[in-house]
Amino acid sequence: MRRAPATSFLIGLPLLLASPALAQEEVGAPNFVAFGVATAPDHPGSDDYRFLPFGAGRATLGGVTYQVEGPGLSAAFINEGPLEAGAYVRWYGGRDDDIDDAVVRLLPERDGAAVAGGFVRLQVANGVANQYDRVYVSARAGGDLTGEYGGVFWSTSLAYATPLSRTTLFIANLSVSGSGDDYASALFSVDAAGAAASGLAPYTAEGGVQDIGLTLFLDQQVSENWSVTGVFGALQLQGDYADSPIVTVRGDDTAYFAGIGIGRRF
Repeated sequence: MRRAPATSFLIGLPLLLASPALAQEEVGAPNFVAFGVATAPDHPGSDDYRFLPFGAGRATLGGVTYQVEGPGLSAAFINEGPLEAGAYVRWYGGRDDDIDDAVVRLLPERDGAAVAGGFVRLQVANGVANQYDRVYVSARAGGDLTGEYGGVFWSTSLAYATPLSRTTLFIANLSVSGSGDDYASALFSVDAAGAAASGLAPYTAEGGVQDIGLTLFLDQQVSENWSVTGVFGALQLQGDYADSPIVTVRGDDTAYFAGIGIGRRF
């Protein structure tokens, strides 16, 4: 099964956070779509990179706010004042035989997972450094719909959004994410057969906090409806995820990602 890199969902995240801040002089957040190209690790823990398309979007229909966020979709059924809450589904990447690393290719392929669950997002402050900035906290948790992996997939984040001018928006987003034992073992463990095939040392990974990430976002409005978006971020693997020989011998415990895209509000 072809997979998307595990970090790809983060590329869409700042675009979603941007929409309320872009609407600082409007009633409600605008609908928008955005498309672009990004670079991200070949697979979780890899130090090889590949280019991939990404997209994001937001639209409110019948009182429900739908958002496309990288390889996923969310629907906010509650959108009252500073609170937004609802359900989501998202693809978490696995590892297949088209990766660049010839040694890691000798390990068993791992399927990705379609994870569904709930989320909540809350504006907790505004006017911290200027009258237009905003601070958000969010959390989500879900389980694997495909039945491939047990345990909970979760994440939390803290975001700061501020305009740098009437046409330029900056967002910084700090996130922490985690996954269960099944996903950690499948993507980061090396069993006896895998060790014999690859030469990597046997290793058993358990779930927990998977990574800590920082994403920086800059949106430059170029006309009334069009804007250019740049994203740069880094993820630092934690615990058993970082200590896997897949990472320490063949990869890197720090993953970087960057992207640029064009968006239209409507």
